[in-house]
Amino acid sequence: MRVLRAIGKFIWRSMIIFSFIVNIILVVVVIALAVLLFDIKNNVVTPLVAGLHSSFVGLDESTIDWTIPVRDTIPVQFSLPLQQNTTVVLTEAVPLVVGASISSPTLQLSGVTVFLTLPEGLELPVALDLDVPVDQELDIALDVRAVIPINQTQLHDPINNLRLVFEPLIRGLYNLPDDYNQALALAQAVMNGESVNLLEDNDYSRRPWPGYSLTAGLGYQLGSEPVPPGNLPVNTGIVPQGGIPALDEQLRPDVYTQGGPDTINALAAQSLAAQNVPDWLFDGTYGAQVVRPPDGVEYNVSPAPNDLGILPTPAPGQP
Repeated sequence: MRVLRAIGKFIWRSMIIFSFIVNIILVVVVIALAVLLFDIKNNVVTPLVAGLHSSFVGLDESTIDWTIPVRDTIPVQFSLPLQQNTTVVLTEAVPLVVGASISSPTLQLSGVTVFLTLPEGLELPVALDLDVPVDQELDIALDVRAVIPINQTQLHDPINNLRLVFEPLIRGLYNLPDDYNQALALAQAVMNGESVNLLEDNDYSRRPWPGYSLTAGLGYQLGSEPVPPGNLPVNTGIVPQGGIPALDEQLRPDVYTQGGPDTINALAAQSLAAQNVPDWLFDGTYGAQVVRPPDGVEYNVSPAPNDLGILPTPAPGQP
C-alpha cells in the first residue's frame, strides 16, 4: 500500500509540475503573439492576402495587346469576267491589206486591193467582252493586331470569382487596427454600441491594382469599331459563386436578395434552355464540342520547321 501511495503521489506531483510548465509556456507564447500580433498582421498576413487579391484584380483588368505576323502563300484560281470599253495603243506599225471599191465622178473601180499601215502609237477604241482566267499564288504578308480586354471575355468570370473569395478577407484586414492604440479605440467604439463595419470600402479596395509596366492599345484605331451583330455574345445571367456566403452577402446583397448564386444560376440555365441556347456554349465545353478532329483523324503538332500550325495526320491503321 505504501508503495502504491508513493507512486500515486509521484504521478500527482509530476502532473502538477508538467501542467505548471505547460501553462508557463502557453503564457509566454500568448505574450509573444500579443507583442508580435500587429507585426504579423501588417507584415505577413495582409501583404500575402493583398498580393493574391490584387493579382486577380489586375488580371481581370488587363488587356491583351499583341500583333500576330501572318506570312503565307495562298493559291488563287478563278475566272474574271471582263466587259469594258477601253482604248488601246499600238506598240508597233500594223500593215493592213483590204479589198475596196473606189467610186468618183470620173473613176469607177471595183475589186481593188488597198495596202495600209497603222502607225505605232495610234489609239484605237475597243470593246472588251471576255473571261480572263486567273491562276496564281499570292504572297500574304499581314500584321494582325489584337487588342482584347480580358474582362470582356469568359475569363472574367473565374477571375472575378477568385477576387470575390479574397475580397472580404482583405477588406477586413485593412479595416482592422494596425497597432494597440487603434485596437483600444475600436474596443471603446464597440463598448459604446457604435456600429463597426469591417467590410466597408477603404483606400486599398478602391484601387487594389496600381497599373501595368506595358501600355495596351496605344495608337490602335479600331477599338471603338462596333462588333458585327452576328458575333455579339449573349448575356447568360449566370453569376460567380463568390467566397464565404456570410461575408459575400455583405459585398453582393443584390445577389442574395434573389436567392443566392445557386438559385440565380439555376433560373438562368432554365431561361437559356427555353431560348434553345446549347449548354456547351456557356458551360465551358465549347472547345471539346467544336474543336474536334473528323473520324479517323487525330491532330498532332508537326515537328517540321516550316510548319505554320496544326496538321491532320492519319490515325494508326489508317491509310
